[in-house]
Amino acid sequence: MSDIKSRFFKAFEYLKDIGKIKNLQEFSEITGTNKAGISDIKADRKKISLDNLVQLVGFAPEIAIEWLTIGSGSMIKSDFSTDVRQLKVSESETVLQRMPSVVTTDNEGRDNIALVPVKAAAGYLNGYGDPEYIGQLPTYSLPNIANGTFRMFQVKGDSMTPTLHDQSMVVGQFVENWVKDIKDDRVYVIISRNDGIIVKRCLNRIKKYGNLYCKSDNRKEYPEPIILHPEDIIEVWEYKMHLAYHLPNPAELHDRVSDLEAEMNFIKNQFMKSLSK
Repeated sequence: MSDIKSRFFKAFEYLKDIGKIKNLQEFSEITGTNKAGISDIKADRKKISLDNLVQLVGFAPEIAIEWLTIGSGSMIKSDFSTDVRQLKVSESETVLQRMPSVVTTDNEGRDNIALVPVKAAAGYLNGYGDPEYIGQLPTYSLPNIANGTFRMFQVKGDSMTPTLHDQSMVVGQFVENWVKDIKDDRVYVIISRNDGIIVKRCLNRIKKYGNLYCKSDNRKEYPEPIILHPEDIIEVWEYKMHLAYHLPNPAELHDRVSDLEAEMNFIKNQFMKSLSK
């Protein structure tokens, strides 16, 4: 049981590390126990039930039930993650990109910022390495965007609201070293063979788990991260600036704060009433 307990809490650290849960309270909820129960398990006053493990795997299907129960194999299923040992992450590996396949320049030899609009997104997956295709994209020059290779992508959908709205234009700088230069909780444009062009806030676990976790800022409607393997990624561009057609309404945030304040006052009043009885 001690080994199961060790793996159980290793799964907790993994889920917290990738941002799916925040603390032991949330872990207790997704495993069908409570905070006191989790404390009892840690102190060996209570055993982990099969139902706890089943609910954990139901919440995080990438965790292998065989690993949880008998310690067989890896924590992450093979169809969710490439074995980190097989990645051989180093400076010479293919998971590290040196330069984009095609770069266009203006008459003075300066890099153009090519725009990939939504209508051209599907074509970009096939044409990112085709000079003729890239040469047909509209190009722009922007102030204070220099000393690097940049490309502009149009956002589709509302998964990144309120940070980025539908149809916004994101300017990204090419990322050469995915392992070292993709920083946690920064926004990136990821070109993926399976998921196309996505704009997400990333957690870099390539070296630790063999994956890149791509989160939406609109967690209410898009709670689950997209899990990408390095071999499925074509290009990575780090967010540097964006052009927006929509200004966020500060009243929306103010209303949410006001609602939270009212709810806290209500709970406080109910608690005080219960004490006075």
